[in-house]
Amino acid sequence: MVGRMPHLTNVEPARFFVLTYALSWLVWIPLDLAHFEIGLPAIPDGTSTLLRLLGVLMPAVAGMALSLRAGGRRELRSMLSRLRIWRVGIRWWVAAVVVQPLVLIGSGVLANLLAGRTVVPFVPFDSVATLVVTFVFLLLAVLGEEIGWHGVALPALQQRSTVLRASLTLGVLWAVWHIPFWLLLDSYAQYGIGYIGLNLLLIVPFSVYISWFFNNGRFSILLPVAFHLAFNAINTAPFPVTMDLGAFVILIAAEWALGLLVLPRLRDALSWTAGAPATI
Repeated sequence: MVGRMPHLTNVEPARFFVLTYALSWLVWIPLDLAHFEIGLPAIPDGTSTLLRLLGVLMPAVAGMALSLRAGGRRELRSMLSRLRIWRVGIRWWVAAVVVQPLVLIGSGVLANLLAGRTVVPFVPFDSVATLVVTFVFLLLAVLGEEIGWHGVALPALQQRSTVLRASLTLGVLWAVWHIPFWLLLDSYAQYGIGYIGLNLLLIVPFSVYISWFFNNGRFSILLPVAFHLAFNAINTAPFPVTMDLGAFVILIAAEWALGLLVLPRLRDALSWTAGAPATI
């Protein structure tokens, strides 16, 4: 189907990215300095965890603030209303919340088979309380990201560019935004600088895949939220695929294959330059 991109936001994408980076990195960089004992005292783990979450919420803060500034309460309400769009067809719900968990679990199982041992273990939650706290934490973090990335940033980019260029731009900037956050994780201590490269290679095809179902799914922010939450909920504790290098590489290969699979279908997703016929 060839169509035109509906006008979803008046926010300038450059302003969104500058403000998001500034707000998040203002939180995370001091944490990095304290973590690596560079001029700042160590911060207790509990405080550090809460501050990390605060930084993760900044894409939503930037997106809402700029939406309010660009179009007033009407634009802000319109953007947030896309969190309530759930009638998008079962196909797009399957794409968002079934396919990715299968890819994630399949990558871990394959890594175990190839290694001839358990390199990606099943790690159950030790209590219901831990499960609930983890879910709430992940939900807040995912909302903090997706309200910004797919509520504002992707529509703003797509109104000025092709769907492919917008998706790749978002993927790279989304990944780079994470760098100060990733430096605080045990995974960075395990892999070193290569961990940042692995995540960059993971997020870019993620972005293409999300654009495919997001645009076909009535621009519902709820779909990327569900996608992101399903992935993180599995990878955080029950089946931590990205904690093993071999499994991580398999996952990245699978995500690139999936991204390339949907790439020709991006033409079907409504539009891709403001006021111009769809192209990629």
